[in-house]
Parts: sequence; C-alpha cells; structure tokens
Amino acid sequence: MKLFSKDNDYNLILEKILDSKYFSSNSKSLLLSMIYKIENCYEDYQKVKNISKTKDEFLEKIIDTIKKYCDNIKLVEPDSKDAEILKKNNVLALTNERERSILSYPTEIALLYAISDVLPKYFYIPDDFILKNSFQNTLVNGYNQNNLEILADFNGWSWDINLKLKNNIMDNLIYQNLLILFGINFMDDWTECSSTQKNPLQEVKKEFMGTKYFDILCKYLYINSSEKEKKKIDKIIERKKIEYDRISNKSKFFEEIKNKKLTYLKQLEKIDILLNDKEKLMKKYISVNLKLDEGKKFTTVNSYKKILELKREKYLNQINNLGNLMKPVNFLNYKKELEDSIKFSEYQEPHEINKNLQIEFVKVLGSVVDFIEDSEEIIDYIYRIRYYKNLYIDENTQICNIKDLNLDQVLKKLIFKGCNKEKPVLRKIVSDQDINYEIIKNILDTKIMDLQSIKFELLLKERKLAVRVYEEEVYDKDFEIDYENPKKDILIKQNKILKLFI
Repeated sequence: MKLFSKDNDYNLILEKILDSKYFSSNSKSLLLSMIYKIENCYEDYQKVKNISKTKDEFLEKIIDTIKKYCDNIKLVEPDSKDAEILKKNNVLALTNERERSILSYPTEIALLYAISDVLPKYFYIPDDFILKNSFQNTLVNGYNQNNLEILADFNGWSWDINLKLKNNIMDNLIYQNLLILFGINFMDDWTECSSTQKNPLQEVKKEFMGTKYFDILCKYLYINSSEKEKKKIDKIIERKKIEYDRISNKSKFFEEIKNKKLTYLKQLEKIDILLNDKEKLMKKYISVNLKLDEGKKFTTVNSYKKILELKREKYLNQINNLGNLMKPVNFLNYKKELEDSIKFSEYQEPHEINKNLQIEFVKVLGSVVDFIEDSEEIIDYIYRIRYYKNLYIDENTQICNIKDLNLDQVLKKLIFKGCNKEKPVLRKIVSDQDINYEIIKNILDTKIMDLQSIKFELLLKERKLAVRVYEEEVYDKDFEIDYENPKKDILIKQNKILKLFI
C-alpha cells in the first residue's frame, strides 16, 4: 500500500511513522499539532499565495521529510542553556543534515522551519559562477522562509505577516521574486537539481535580460557573503581585473590569441605525426619512459598513446575556444562578463541595493503582464501583485510603500485587461479608465483572503464616489475618491451590492 493516497488522514499517516521514531512524546505531539494547524490554515494560505503547492503536496513533502531525514529531535526552552546556540544564530532551529538531527524551540513554527531546513536542497549553480555559495545560501534561506509562511502568517482566520519569525527579509523577498516569475514547479525542480543536465541559473539570467536585476542581485550576494567567502571571491575578482586590463588592448590581445593558436597547432602537429607513425610512436614511448621514475613509467605503448590522444583533444578544444573568442560577439560578451564580475564588488549602500533590486523586478513583472491575455492568468497575477505588495523589504517598509517601484502601473495594465476583455473578469465601474482603476485598486487593497468573494456598493456624493467593500455579506471597509465626471459615466447601479469579479 502506498504511503499517500486520495483522501489521506495525515495525522494518522504521521502517527504510524512516529511509531518507528525515537522521539520524545512532546516532539511527537508537537509534530501532530503542526500538521493539524497546517491543514487548518492551508486553504487561506493557498488563496492568498496563489503560487503554492496543493495542500496534499505540501503535507506529503513534510511527512516524507520526517520519515526519511529526521532521526533525532531535541526541544529546548528559550530560557535554557541549550537554547543559547539558537539565540546566537538567531534561528528557530538548527539542523544537522548528515546526522538527521534537529535542535528546536518547542513550537510548531520552529519545527516546521527545522523540517524544511533538514531536507537536502541542491539548487544547482555552475562552479564558474563566483557567487555560487552565497546564492545557494540565499535560495535555501528563501525556501525555508517560504515554507514557514503558512504557520507564521496565517492562523485559520487572518493573514498577518509576522516579521519576528523572518530570519532574513531580503533572502525571502528574492525567493518570492523568483517564485512570482517562474512559479512553484520551477523553484521545486531547482531545489532538487544537483547536476549539469539543467541550468536554472541560465534561465533566470535570460528572464532578467535587458534589466539590471541580475547585476544588482550579484551586489547583494557579494555584500551578504561571509568574510571567509568574500576573501575567496576577492582573489577571483583580482584575477578578472588583470584579465580585463589585458583584453582592453584589443589588438595586443588578439595577437596573443593568434600566437597561442599557433603554439597549440604546432603541438597538435607533433602529436598527429606520432599517432600516424607506429615506429616514431614506439621510439617516443621508449624515450619518455627512460626519463620517468620507476613508478611513473607507462606500462604499454597503448597507455602512452591514450595520453597523447587526450592531449590532442585538449589542444583542439583550446584552439576552438580561442577561435570563438576572436569572434566579435563572443569577445564583447566575454568583456562584459568580466566587467560585471568587477562591478558587483564596488560598494553601494545595502538599502539602495535592496530598493533598486525591486525596481528592476517590477520592470520584468510589467513585461510579463504585457503578454497576458487569458482570464485565469489575469486573475492569477492580480493575486500575485496583491501578495507581493504586502511583503517587506526591511523591518519598517512594505513594498506597497516604495513610491519608485511603479507597481501601480503593472496593476493598472491588469485591471484594464480584466475590465475590457470580450468576456470581462472584472466589473467596469466607470467609463473613465483612470478613475475606474483607482476604485478597483482601492477595493483590492484588502486582507480578504479570497479576492473573488469581494463585493462592493457605490454611492455618488457631491464630487465624491463613496465605496463600501464586503467579503460576501460581511463589511470590510469603505473609502471615497474625488469624482468630477458626469453621473452618466457611472456604469453600474448605485446603492446595489455587486461582485467585483464577474
């Protein structure tokens, strides 16, 4: 029988797994309580997030992680000596992936964080990306914060972002940027991607092409690298600066490449002579062996021949690479790559980096929205933007309070599309597009979980439009906006409660 099937009782499944684990009764009770709370909150969480797994997928992942990767859980009270290491690291829990162990505060949220953290995560990034370790750390931290949201920000009846439980606000925001643009499947696949068969980083770079997002992201990753990691990166940057200076004299650089190619071609010619002449190959084999120490001698002429063939392949690749580098487009790309690597180490105020990163993200988001026509996608991105607006960029500032982002323009595009489709998905309230946008934007500025349950009524006062907003029949808020247009421009009945989403 499969562990998971349709209509699962997850508490029962977890209980069976816990029977085989040597956890304390408190740990077992807390894990069961955690599952119960997740089930209770998940519907609201999924509506608000709109880029999440299904409840079954989420719970199955947690339970599977407990089964495979958790062998020891130690709960520590906040005022105990054992908790000092958690306070020092400013985390809810610490995990040891190799030993499959967890040290955690005795709360459901702390355990959820620990279970997310103990799961092996790869986030494959090529070795030649010099900020690899820092980016992987950001992605892992963002992944953990993303999983933590359901218990940290939702309680079964409300949505309230709990900053006290966020380990790193910007790591989370960067992860949410990627999640909004690429979706949950892409990010989950990247979590498990450990080989060169796929290169998600290349897809990310491609998506942000034409903006400064990736350049600014590199600055952020550099600043947030550990001092030890920074020293390694600085050494690589220094080598790249030398290389950049070297290639800046283009004619001299191309002359060096030509000379290198000639050297490799000569070596290639020598190898080809040996490989095509058995007698010369044998003489060379004997000559080489005479010069080598006893333990390093070639055992047969064929073993020596294989070494020559490998060298030949290496020289061919080097000649090919040098030839490609001489092509104008490749040379310019190589030069830009070096420039970018040097630039990100230049100092910039962290808060400016964080804000500029989101300015560039919104540019990309706007470009994506330009191509959206499908009704479901319009609604989908309205949810995503509402969620994104409520995220924090630092301890005091939400995204919606940063004026330079132009996020309103992105939402305006969506509202225009939603109201003006052949079969509209949003109710058009007044004929003036700008006023219509202002009304709908203010209606959507709500913590109502299910936006499609929003209803509203409209009343024209003297030079004002008064709007009252409901969640189904329950009052949520009201607001007024200036209105100088004729009464005939109002396209709906006044004093009548109507659904916003049609």
